[in-house]
Amino acid sequence: MASASEPIDDVLDADIEASLSLNGNSRIVSTPPRSHRKLLIVLPLLVVAGMTAVALATGYLDGDSGGSYSGSFDTFGSSTHSIIKSILNVRVNATAWGAPEDGDIVIPHPDSPYYQRGERFDRNVTRDRAIMICMHDGVLAMGLSLIRELRCLGNDELIQVYHCGQDELSTESKDILFSSDNRIELVDVCSDLVEKKVITKDMAKKFKNWYIKPLAMYHTDVRHVMLMDVDDIIVKDPSVLREVDGYKQTGTLFFYDRVFAKCEEFVNGDDNKEKYLPKLFRTFNYEKFNITGGENPSEQVLESFAYNGKTCHEMDSSMVLIDKKRTGQTVFDVMLWFVTKERFRFRYSHGDKETFWLAFELAHVPYSFSPWGVSVVSSTPNKDMSKHPDSLCGSILQYMPSKSGDAEMLYVNGKALLDPYPQGIDYVPKAQWNNMFNTFPTHMTPRLPRTELNKTGHGKMYTECLIGLGATPLPDSFAGMLLRRRLHYLGIMTGVLGSLEHCDTFQLRRLLEV
Repeated sequence: MASASEPIDDVLDADIEASLSLNGNSRIVSTPPRSHRKLLIVLPLLVVAGMTAVALATGYLDGDSGGSYSGSFDTFGSSTHSIIKSILNVRVNATAWGAPEDGDIVIPHPDSPYYQRGERFDRNVTRDRAIMICMHDGVLAMGLSLIRELRCLGNDELIQVYHCGQDELSTESKDILFSSDNRIELVDVCSDLVEKKVITKDMAKKFKNWYIKPLAMYHTDVRHVMLMDVDDIIVKDPSVLREVDGYKQTGTLFFYDRVFAKCEEFVNGDDNKEKYLPKLFRTFNYEKFNITGGENPSEQVLESFAYNGKTCHEMDSSMVLIDKKRTGQTVFDVMLWFVTKERFRFRYSHGDKETFWLAFELAHVPYSFSPWGVSVVSSTPNKDMSKHPDSLCGSILQYMPSKSGDAEMLYVNGKALLDPYPQGIDYVPKAQWNNMFNTFPTHMTPRLPRTELNKTGHGKMYTECLIGLGATPLPDSFAGMLLRRRLHYLGIMTGVLGSLEHCDTFQLRRLLEV
């Protein structure tokens, strides 16, 4: 039996074991009758109310009144709250992040026309942590197949689907999402921020692209946010990332992008005859954001490839983890400045990706990158393994960001592994071989610290290739997991939604051996 010192939501969760089905129902195992459970939950509050009444009668709520209560209603509310706080051992000052840890009171799900949930939405799901995915009609199949993959891997967190304007997700798309999962919440970030006068209607139109990602990160009330791209092909429950050293130490986890040498644009570009990063750190208006210390770049950025001119891409934003409570609001105010002001003055990033770490750097807030550089998978249409087996050119792959232990694959950011026309049908005649549909990748670049490319002895190759960094076989399990993701994706594309019911994987080699 739960003690009175446990948070109320822990009492709610302790006797429930739910298996979530696609139709939004929860199969409750060994659950007492709901009326009895409600009585058990309310009972401690009744006890508190009784004790409060006794305290009122005996004058304990106002020690200066000589045994009689003569304080104001504000005093009464404060004193009563203090007693409830001491009995239930919860904090009065609940955070805006909805985090139940450390005794915080759970914030309810927002009641707003810009937050939409299905009729069967599970209101017991907490808002302390969530997966965030930005989506529109054009990527519905990719996004929903990612959600199904997360569920198959055991992740049961709230999933926030962010979009910009009501026209980005049709009624049909919303119905499919809600009928497929009962822990999905749709958030129209642009309309909400326009109403709150954070951005204008004209500005909102400029977020129907990659830049919605930092805007969504600025907006969400969730504390532990994990931002994922719809074309992430994940091979394990990513919630484990919150237990790695970098996240526990800083409340952040970022991943590196490819190293593009001799690329003098973006973060390595010239801003009016001066390199962008040094100029940014020198001229940024720190006082406007109440940032103390002025120009004070961290040792981390001073040693980075981007700052030292070795690449024009520092961060890959296909997966971003941030603890918003630990980070503080200043970082997100700077983030908003980047996407509403700076990007229109100077193209500092190919899309949104550099926005995240730069906001932390300017706010002088610590952040952490994976200890490993980016990897890629082999490209089948590019014939990597037969033409240049030491230089792979396919989609980005990231390893588990743990310094110790064996190398462990985490995910591939690979639209080309799912969509037969990854760059659109119109682009097919002029598409690069390595950007075409990748039928069956077999190898990946070995796990390495971030490394400069070795082009010695290599001919002309695509800029996406990790030249000279080698190749190692993909895990045997990847083929089966990729097939499952493709079945979910194609099921949604063809309207055969029954395919989403299945989490089975198939091992190709075992079938061939039979």
